[in-house]
Amino acid sequence: MAIRIPAAPARSIAALRAALPSVATRAALARVAPRLAASLTAGKAASMAPALSYQVYTLGLSDLAAANGNDLKAAAKPSLWRHVLVSDGEAITADTSIDRTGAHHRFAALNLNPAAAAVPSTIEALEQDRKIADASYEASLLQIPALGVRAVWLHDPTAVSPDILVPVPPVRSDLVAERRYSVAEFVGALKHAALKILADDDPRKGAT
Repeated sequence: MAIRIPAAPARSIAALRAALPSVATRAALARVAPRLAASLTAGKAASMAPALSYQVYTLGLSDLAAANGNDLKAAAKPSLWRHVLVSDGEAITADTSIDRTGAHHRFAALNLNPAAAAVPSTIEALEQDRKIADASYEASLLQIPALGVRAVWLHDPTAVSPDILVPVPPVRSDLVAERRYSVAEFVGALKHAALKILADDDPRKGAT
């Protein structure tokens, strides 16, 4: 059984397609991916299908600092869907955000950073591991913006197999790119950094 990537909601795809005509006119896109930009301006935005879409969860510093055990599902919040757009050998990603109800999607951002390709390639590499491929894993991305951390998150909805987190480059010194972490190892590697930032931001610090 291959790693499963849940399909993006139709509303997310619709929000993406609605924004693509205006996105296609951006000068930055024309510089980085001219053939992709040309394909969108040629009227193909309405039928553009992402090569890959995956959900992104966001974990705040307070939730990271308070995390215990091997479960992040209660702490990490679904924040957006990331869509990989490919045309004629060029690739970019585009994000659609989700409100708290999960019912409303809107275009959020265009990412022209070449590092965006690290997520699909990491998932492909994980699928080569027989133990992982034979489990019932679903893949998403976990991000901790305050620490600049992104990790492919493998979660088994049946709870038979433990979660696996794989940091994608670039990574901070607390982590090793492409290493497979358990939830406890991942949280343990980052908790000190989270606590330090929270302490530095504490408005009571320095009070007499």
